[in-house]
Amino acid sequence: MRDLLVSLSFGACLCAHVSGCSSPPPAPAPAAAPPKPAAKPAGEALVGYDLRRLRPRDEETLAAMFDRLRAQALADGKRVAVLFSADWCEPCRELEEELGNRHPAAEIGDVRFLELKEEDWSAAARMDEFNELRQRWVGQTGSYPLLMLLDADGKVREEMKQAIERLEAAKIQPTLAHWLADTRPNSAT
Repeated sequence: MRDLLVSLSFGACLCAHVSGCSSPPPAPAPAAAPPKPAAKPAGEALVGYDLRRLRPRDEETLAAMFDRLRAQALADGKRVAVLFSADWCEPCRELEEELGNRHPAAEIGDVRFLELKEEDWSAAARMDEFNELRQRWVGQTGSYPLLMLLDADGKVREEMKQAIERLEAAKIQPTLAHWLADTRPNSAT
């Protein structure tokens, strides 16, 4: 995959390699300055991203936990995005900074993110479950970040890297909030 640097302006300009991270760096990078929160449009309430981190539980497999939380999100009227990330991955950390921001509810309020961190599952010696769940959608393991918006049947509607290319081709600033708003069922996409 080409090593293309793209601008992902998630609140502030966020640059990430489209190829992502595939192995831990030799030393952790210094922390970047957090992005500035979006300006509040007049009269429109800002909300945070609806993010649920899936951590190992002795009484439940990861597949069962994911399926349960996905069903709950759908019952709550939410679309589902799944994020596979790792603490050692710089683009993952930058994406997490964006997930800490607030945006107009109309842009992001109808999506629930189910996040899976490599470290949670490797520490519990349950990476086999982590990789099996990831392989529902992609064959490759160990490459991060992997952010996918799922359809109502649990299949990939669009992956973040595809969304960046599509939004840029449409002359739309490729932000996470724009992607979510653009893929809303009543949008033109």
